[in-house]
Amino acid sequence: MMLRPLLALVALVSFALPAHAGLRAVYGSAEENKTLVVEVADSGDVRIAESGDTSFGLMLGDAFYVVSRQPDGSAMAARIEDIAAAIDQVMPPVFGDALTHDGPARPAARLAMKRRGERTVGGRKGDVWRVEGIGGVAGGTPVEYVMSLDDDLKPIGRALEQFMHAAIIPGAPLMGSAAAEFIEETRAIFALGTPLDVGGRFQLRSIERADLAHERFELPVPPATRDALVAAMQAQLPKK
Repeated sequence: MMLRPLLALVALVSFALPAHAGLRAVYGSAEENKTLVVEVADSGDVRIAESGDTSFGLMLGDAFYVVSRQPDGSAMAARIEDIAAAIDQVMPPVFGDALTHDGPARPAARLAMKRRGERTVGGRKGDVWRVEGIGGVAGGTPVEYVMSLDDDLKPIGRALEQFMHAAIIPGAPLMGSAAAEFIEETRAIFALGTPLDVGGRFQLRSIERADLAHERFELPVPPATRDALVAAMQAQLPKK
């Protein structure tokens, strides 16, 4: 009989404790009055979302999912590798293994990267890098990045990189092969660390410990299969 009260007490204490004691980083855009919030659970899972946007990204393990609201109010989730593969199946192939290949980014040699000291942004110290050749433009305007190698920021960097990939992928119909090249460039830049400042246009504003509900790191619906994504894209193509 003593077991029941004990189990009830354990259940009550477990319910009262926060599911995830994690990290919340807030980035701000100087060009747009928007913020980007990156939340990291103690499990290493990451949620990333722009202010005022009902869509968001989830980094669960090594997989990055985009979650969006449909016109009817329902949610849709998809893994970005499956979206890219579906685009390659419906259109002339663009991405190939740009998102999945091992090793360093392939165009890294055409990006000229030079370290130029250190700088503190949002309370975190990082290395300043001058990067030239972005977009394959030799002699173009260089961009200055402040990148951190702090271990506790690595999940944020991984999620931001995948978030950037997710922003590039839908542009494949217009960009063609340049979409895969931009992904490779993103991989090369993020190999330097987690961004604290991107050319003064996108900066870390704050980072703090936070209690995060476990529901924030769960997919609201099962992710769409690759076949389902292909069928949805084909349905949107102009009828011949």
